[in-house]
Amino acid sequence: MNKKILAAISVILVFSFLFAFAGCSSTGEEETTTSTTIFVKTPLPTDITTSVDEESQVITDTTYTPDQLKANTATIFEYFNLHINELKGAKAAVKMSQNKSIGKAKDAEGNDLPMSENAYVNAAITSLDSYMLHNDGAEIAYGEDMVAFMPVKGANYVSALTLEDIESATCVDNENQRTITLTLKSPALPATIEKAYDMGNVDDVMAEFKKAEKYLAVEKPVLTYKDCQIIIVANVETDEVHTIKYVKNIDVETNVTGQGSLADMGTVPVTFRYSNTVEYTIDRTVPETTAAEQEQ
Repeated sequence: MNKKILAAISVILVFSFLFAFAGCSSTGEEETTTSTTIFVKTPLPTDITTSVDEESQVITDTTYTPDQLKANTATIFEYFNLHINELKGAKAAVKMSQNKSIGKAKDAEGNDLPMSENAYVNAAITSLDSYMLHNDGAEIAYGEDMVAFMPVKGANYVSALTLEDIESATCVDNENQRTITLTLKSPALPATIEKAYDMGNVDDVMAEFKKAEKYLAVEKPVLTYKDCQIIIVANVETDEVHTIKYVKNIDVETNVTGQGSLADMGTVPVTFRYSNTVEYTIDRTVPETTAAEQEQ
């Protein structure tokens, strides 16, 4: 009799575990349509993902309690760090593209701040944007060393960020694509940025200012890193990351003093935003070998 009771309890326990795992993909509402459950190496509970409208591609944030948001961010970040750091050991061809721009800085509410009170200085800063190298890129072929190419260059990891560096993390699953967006705390410390952003800084902007030093003398700027993000896109079934986008925004504060014919301008406080977006596209397709290579 005891053996029968134990057997019955075992069956109940097995089913309870099955329902517990099934509950991870439940929205809490009665489902009227059938759905296919996709198992991944590092599953993310679907209740931490954000809904997306497939036609409009509009992302709708789900409302959580502060404790839920904190737990979700931790889970998504763990997934991010695990799979992004697998890249340095992967076999893939990688293309890097880069876009730089200069625009208006933002206040705490996200509103544009004026660059300066001087129309000439504003025009000079705006003109810098047209001289900036907006598109720049590089690539490596399949089989080449990714350690020296992808952030963080020279290290065997791509991200050394910790959960304390992250303001929020969102996850959107759309068919077989998973998009993870990490937003760093603002303002971010330069040391935090360097953990995952070994890419361009404002030196090239200040170099452009130096070209006009006959007319404008620029003080050493104060830099504030704001609204910085890392966005990855991975395959839901394999967890293989195939796109990484780094969005770095630096609010630059300095003083510009008129020189020569612009000496009457005096010293003008200046604020602007330098933005740099770098995107890596990872192609894991094994290239076809030539007949000569096959004979060797």
